[in-house]
Amino acid sequence: MEETGCDRSEAELALSLSENNIEKAITTIGFLLKFITAFKIKLIFPQENIYGLMHIAVNTKTGELLRFSEVFSHNPAVYEISAAATDWFSFEKAIFSARLDAGAMEDYTQSIDENFKTYMERAVKEISAITSEELKRIIKSFFDPKQIEIEIVNEELNLTQYKKLPDYASKQNETSFTGYELGFVKLDVEILEDSKGKPAKKITEGDMVLSLITDERDIAHYLAHLIGGRKDGAMIPLPASVKKVSSKNNEFEIYLHYAPSITGIAKIKGNSILKVLETQNRPWWRKIIPF
Repeated sequence: MEETGCDRSEAELALSLSENNIEKAITTIGFLLKFITAFKIKLIFPQENIYGLMHIAVNTKTGELLRFSEVFSHNPAVYEISAAATDWFSFEKAIFSARLDAGAMEDYTQSIDENFKTYMERAVKEISAITSEELKRIIKSFFDPKQIEIEIVNEELNLTQYKKLPDYASKQNETSFTGYELGFVKLDVEILEDSKGKPAKKITEGDMVLSLITDERDIAHYLAHLIGGRKDGAMIPLPASVKKVSSKNNEFEIYLHYAPSITGIAKIKGNSILKVLETQNRPWWRKIIPF
């Protein structure tokens, strides 16, 4: 109940459906809990020739804003993305990509971002039913008296769909020399060194290390932003738990867990001394929870 936000009756239902098998119940509850709605929003300010994209994910049970991202641009190509034909994750990724394109109004987007998010959080809490029409009203109210055209497509998600990337089950994962199956997205990372730290050969599963995402791909920058590894346009160190350690030719390949579908891979020399934040192994019940 604490991990998933479900109530007692939902937890009991999951246990019943899994014949009181706690591992199966934990997986089952993720499919049962369908209380997240992702809103994919397109905006046009016709008088100013401004085009915008916005993505908002809301917990309809609590009214909590789970995700909020936006971009405004003078480039009409921004508006060409289809909200109906694009899944919520790809739509959100398109927002961050559009921020890097020519015509992007970076200063304007940043100037209203916090105020708009705060305004949206308060407004969503005050309404009983979070619908596309209600969101249109809230957005128009924020930008009033500017004229604005709004298109909204919503996508209902269960907890498992939200925690995993779309279509993750159909993706074919690559394997490294360990033969270990990685998550959907693999990121190149480094583990920071510390002369007073722990030798690489003594690193074990469950250790918490300080890492830095070094992957140069756009998807890496996007994911780093989501998990707290990027700030003010630059990568910053963030903690991650060791998921797997393997060795070959006095080199260690260390897999780091960032999210259920995001794995970091660091290649470490055998004589490296690494920055370890915590050495306690995770409890057994943590290892079976998929989110």
